[in-house]
Amino acid sequence: MLICINPGHDRKRDSGAVNERLRLRECDAAYELGLAVTAALAHRQVRVALRQDNDLAALCKEANAMGADLFVSLHFNAFDGTASGTETFCSGSAGSTAAAVAVQRRLCRVLQLPDRGVKRRPDLYVLSRTIMPAILVEVCFLDNDGDMARYAACRADVA
Repeated sequence: MLICINPGHDRKRDSGAVNERLRLRECDAAYELGLAVTAALAHRQVRVALRQDNDLAALCKEANAMGADLFVSLHFNAFDGTASGTETFCSGSAGSTAAAVAVQRRLCRVLQLPDRGVKRRPDLYVLSRTIMPAILVEVCFLDNDGDMARYAACRADVA
């Protein structure tokens, strides 16, 4: 099995969400989580390709060409500092839905944050342009200090 892990955004060109109070950028948090997920999967003898790139067309093309079995894009949500919880997006195919449900259940169990659900979003580029099951995970809210404290306390279990 080969899983393509995509930490969202790009550390040089697109930080994604920012939490000024905690001095956190989504691109950095997603990359660190991507490294941890990669290590956890490699420990279980799962092959992993880790790719963080703002060029989504190239990213999807590469994932398709490598024959990945699953594409996982890692993100941290943001709204107004008060929203909380975990949500996972999928294209709606049977494989992506099954992966999204499994990841969402695990994250909710580990983080103990509100379950914002699994949502079908075939309009998201990385979900519509990959040929394998693909999900986009919004781990928690980067702009919510409580969410990020919970995440920091159980980062290894989240991975």
